[in-house]
Parts: sequence; C-alpha cells; structure tokens
Amino acid sequence: MTTYAIFCVPAHGHINPTFALAQELVERGERVIYYQTEEMRPAVEATGALFRPYEYEAWKRQLPQVASTLMGKPNLGARIGMMTTMVLESVKEIPQLLEQMTADHVDCVLYDRTIMAAIFVSQLPAVQLSPSYVASEHVFRQMAGLMTDADRSAIPEQLAILNEKLAREFDTYNLPHYTAQEFLARVEDLNIVFVPRTFHPAGETFDERFVFVGPSLPARRYYNGDFPLERLDKRPLLYISLGTAFNNWLEFYQMCFEAFAQTEWQVVLSFGTRIDPAVLEEPPANFLIAPHVPQLEVLPRADLFISHGGMNSTMESLAFGVPLVVVPQMWEQELTARRVQELGLGLALDRNTLTAEQLRVAVEQVMHDTSFREHVQGMQQEIREAGGYQRAASAIQTYLSSR
Repeated sequence: MTTYAIFCVPAHGHINPTFALAQELVERGERVIYYQTEEMRPAVEATGALFRPYEYEAWKRQLPQVASTLMGKPNLGARIGMMTTMVLESVKEIPQLLEQMTADHVDCVLYDRTIMAAIFVSQLPAVQLSPSYVASEHVFRQMAGLMTDADRSAIPEQLAILNEKLAREFDTYNLPHYTAQEFLARVEDLNIVFVPRTFHPAGETFDERFVFVGPSLPARRYYNGDFPLERLDKRPLLYISLGTAFNNWLEFYQMCFEAFAQTEWQVVLSFGTRIDPAVLEEPPANFLIAPHVPQLEVLPRADLFISHGGMNSTMESLAFGVPLVVVPQMWEQELTARRVQELGLGLALDRNTLTAEQLRVAVEQVMHDTSFREHVQGMQQEIREAGGYQRAASAIQTYLSSR
C-alpha cells in the first residue's frame, strides 16, 4: 500500500477534479491523505481519504489580490508577483508540513500546480495536477495577446525585480533558488491534466510526461444544499452559473431575468453567496434560483449552459454533451471562451458590452444551429476516451512503481 499526500488550494475549480481521483486511489487499496481547510473536511472525507487540517494561510491572505489580478485584462507581472508572494508567505508553513508528512509516512506527493510551496516540501516523487491550462509558450503567447502594449513591455523589468526578491528570500531560508519563470513553467516527470488534449491549445505539442485525462467526474459530488431537483420538468432546461469565485454581478442576473422570462425555457440560476437574495428582484415564474446548485445532477438534464467559462464548469458541460454560451470574467476564462467558440462548442460574449438581448440571441443561435451540438457530441466522445480519474489513477500508480 502506497501513501499519497494531496495538496490543492481550497478553490472549487481546483479541488473538484481531485475528489474522484482520491476516491479511486482509496478504492484501489491505497492510503490517501488530503491536506485541506476545515470547510472542505466533509467533501474530503466523503472520498474515503484521510483528512489533515492545513489552512493555506498564504492563499487566504492573497485572495483579495487574486481577484484584482485575475479579473479583466491580464497583467503577467502582477500575476507572477502574486504567485511569488504566496510562495514566500508559505515558507514558514513548511517545517510544520514536513513534520506532519514524516509522521504520515508519505510516499508520493500529488499537488495542484498553484501550490508552488510543494516544490520545497520534500524530495519524494511528485505528480503535478493541472485543472486547467498547462503553462506553455503557446498559452503565454495567447495571454500576451490579451495584454496592452505597456503591460507587455514592462514584463522583463518586473520579472528581474521579482527574481532579485526571490533570491534574497531563498538565501534567508536556506532554500534552493528558483526564478519566477521556473515556478510558472515547473513540470514533473508525470503531470495529470484534467482537460482533453484537443481542447488544450497546441495540445499535440506536449510530450509523454503530460497525461490528458479530461474531466475527473465522480458519480456523485458531495452536496449539502437543498435544491429542489424534483421541480425540474419536461421543458427545455437552461442552466446559468458564474461559478463560485467571481459571481457577485447583480446586473447579470437581472439581464437573465429580462432575457428569459416568460419563454419556453425552464431556467435554473445559481447566484452564489456574495449577493444578498433580498436585493434580487422577484425571479420570473419559469426560474428556479439558489445560491448553490448540484451541478453534476442539473447538467445531465440541461439543454444549454450559460457559464463564466471556468475550466471545471466547461469540462463538466462538455462531458454531459451540453453546448455553452460563455461570459468570461477573467483572462483564463477568456481563453476558454475563445476555445469554445473556435471548436464550435458554443459562443463567447463580452461581459463589458453584454445585454439581455445578446444573451437571448446567443442562446437561440446555439440551440437552433445543429452544428454546435454535433461538435459538442464529438468532444463528449473524446472526453469519454480520455479516461478521466481512472486513467489518472493508473498513470500515477504506474509512475510510482517504475521508480
């Protein structure tokens, strides 16, 4: 029996793909220890993994900066600065983590690519988990295309300043030196990517170290809400959600009410926890709204998904054969929205100029143009063939047994 340690930031877009993988390893007789925040304990324990409290204090302190850095047009220097700060703030947590991992007799570390401190944790075999795009030259070029000329020209100077700061901090804590570029481009001998290869930009250029397993979907995901699934009926179902991170956009929900009230659609709308339900106007009669929705149970019944374009939601939609209308909230979602449209899986809309009429027209276009559903069905088949969490578990076990 092998003991695996899993590290992942407490954000649903990152953590959800790991739950089915953890459960699969447990069911194969492996010992899995998940280091996670207390609020995630029920979901972790539902997989059969052992829960260890680890609060990711550096991540929590950086959340306001995460939001301001990632929203809107990308600033690579700010993004690298944010990640660097998170790494440096995590340094003081490493001794406690090493002590706990030694007591747990960990054999292999599985870490989300945003947990850069995991590089320092041990010399154990490690597998990187990527819930979204792999850092690559092609992805960076696409991201740079979203930047202003001033941002692009400032990057070399910003990187030089950040690398000097990193070097001083690493000397202080007697740690090996890494540059900001090396953090961003870090890969392991095995890297699990929860995206099908053809969806990833330039997916064909990645070597055998990268295993594209597609979305990692459990049969059921832990859910502690009370959404009335029994009220879903025979009408066409439109599902709307901006995810769990950047969903406090009251005007968007009001546009949805205006666009789809008194239509043939039964609409399920998830509005998150950042908006007081009292400020929402009374929803139209054909709407079911809730702060949380059991997405894996709603999507199989949905005919179309209006989404923010988070990779987790996008992959789940495609896995269930549901076309998309994407309204991205941040640069990575902008890349996903473009990819959805390029591959004929749906349409992308600009949040800055969005209107209720645009939403209505886009939904009607995707529903009545059969090519969208045909392309989605093709991607759905590729997702099935990618292997998901079962292939990921097999790749990890094979990798470890070969060492």
